[in-house]
Amino acid sequence: MLKTYCNQLVMIVIVLLFTGCAKLLPTSTIISKSPWQNFDDAKLIYNKITPGVTTVADLKKLGFDPFSTPNITILNATEVINLFLPNPSIKKEDLDSGIQQCIESKDRCTAYQILPTTLNVKRIGNFWLDLFTFKRHTINTGWEFRGLITIVDNVVSYRDPPGGRPLINTEQIDRKPLGPIQEAGAVVIPGILQ
Repeated sequence: MLKTYCNQLVMIVIVLLFTGCAKLLPTSTIISKSPWQNFDDAKLIYNKITPGVTTVADLKKLGFDPFSTPNITILNATEVINLFLPNPSIKKEDLDSGIQQCIESKDRCTAYQILPTTLNVKRIGNFWLDLFTFKRHTINTGWEFRGLITIVDNVVSYRDPPGGRPLINTEQIDRKPLGPIQEAGAVVIPGILQ
């Protein structure tokens, strides 16, 4: 019985060594939930916001409701001041009139910081080199949208130009010539020196 079990285990190891082990590498997807499928969708809807015209009710219809749409942060007037006036060299008079209106109205001002994101993380390469940390090759793809609007008395007073990263495509290659021993060395050596 034990011999059969060992033979099966050896066969599994051999199959893993000589087949496409890259499929065994981990992948993950990080999605900041939003009603928009990509950067262009978010930008198209965001550009429909008109300062002085668009109301909070209109924002809800467009999908910019922090209570029903995830990943929209509500900022108060103090946070808006800290965001737009981070140091004394920037004067309030230099800011857009909508931001000035927000700062002056204090408690009647809020802001929405919008940050929907989709990030796909995929590891590629040799399973065994990855498993034992000799070489890890990671590819990140996706998109990120950033927007900021200020609201005074339930009407948008300012809309930041749309920003973000329409196309994320980065690669990271980590090499550790000693593999798992390199990690152990970082833990053992400080212990020896103490």
